[in-house]
Amino acid sequence: MHERQLLEAKRLLTYTSMTIYEMSDVLGFSDPTNFTRLFRRRVGISPKAFRDRLKADQDNEA
Repeated sequence: MHERQLLEAKRLLTYTSMTIYEMSDVLGFSDPTNFTRLFRRRVGISPKAFRDRLKADQDNEA
């Protein structure tokens, strides 16, 4: 179940401007902190860092 949530989180981070609070709610987490901890533990970086890295990669391509 967590793998599906993480896949959807990555999609939302990549293609939307939803906040972490909004995302955690949509993904069924009662607390954004729990979502962020799970994401960091499984992916290795925070959701914000993930989004920032994507943005930096897109800026470098342009």
